[in-house]
Amino acid sequence: MKRLFIGLLASLLVGASSAFAQDFLTIGTGGVTGVYYPVGGATAKIVNDADVGLRLTVESTGGSVFNIKAMQAGQLDLALAQSDVVYQAFNSQEAFDGDGVDQLRTVMGLHPEPLHLVCDASAGVSTFSDIAGKRVNIGNPGSGIRNTVLAVMDKFGFDPDSDIVAESVRAAEAPDLLRDGRIDCFFYTVGIGGAAIQDISTTNDIVLVPLEGAEFEALVDEFPYYAFATVPGGTYNGVDEDVTIFGVKALFTTTTDLDEETVYTIVSSVLANLEDFQATHPALRNLTPESFIQGLGAPLHPGAERAYAEAGMM
Repeated sequence: MKRLFIGLLASLLVGASSAFAQDFLTIGTGGVTGVYYPVGGATAKIVNDADVGLRLTVESTGGSVFNIKAMQAGQLDLALAQSDVVYQAFNSQEAFDGDGVDQLRTVMGLHPEPLHLVCDASAGVSTFSDIAGKRVNIGNPGSGIRNTVLAVMDKFGFDPDSDIVAESVRAAEAPDLLRDGRIDCFFYTVGIGGAAIQDISTTNDIVLVPLEGAEFEALVDEFPYYAFATVPGGTYNGVDEDVTIFGVKALFTTTTDLDEETVYTIVSSVLANLEDFQATHPALRNLTPESFIQGLGAPLHPGAERAYAEAGMM
């Protein structure tokens, strides 16, 4: 009996030791109705189910700028962020002027993340310039949405404090403001087919405003992290024709504080379960091997580079 008790105790201690040996890591994402949150959750599930000694959890946050600053402060281990914000953080620009994050590294390049300008049809907005004098949500402070919108407004010579009536709520809250008639338009940087925009298009007559023309072309020419994207007709209810819009790319990031083996394990787990990862959200369906290593904004983490090289993707 004594031997049996000792054997059971030893078994329990080994199990506890194995559990405590796992590394617990937190992924910063965005609002729960955006794409970052389910993509972060999909990554966590794949890695956790792979049973490779890592446990990933997901945290809903204020967005890209917040995420990178939180990683810089050691409050997050990994995060999703827009490619423009990543580039600016790595190069000490814009919100990171004088406070660059040179230890920032890319883990995975993901989906195109164009800037959507969604307006109630009654607002009479058909071009970007038409937002003058309108009530417009430009994104909360600390969000990548706000970062991109302010860059575009600067190119157009718009002052958000005087040329529009600016709201600064989180992206997930903006559709309800439009639904209640408290704003005319909102900006949302999100993968094509984002749930929040699909939802508002079923309850309101909306216009997805084209974001193209000389000012946008100048931004694409000037900055490597911007590109045009086409939203196919039918993606959102009432938007029947293809619409050209403009934006960035979603990136999965970390810092050099996370060791090579850990990042290698995360990337290898995703590549080994790529079809499951792609099925997580419509925005991920068309990921290609090139998607993971292009338009990065910051250098690849050595662990990611090793995983891609082994997969023949470099």
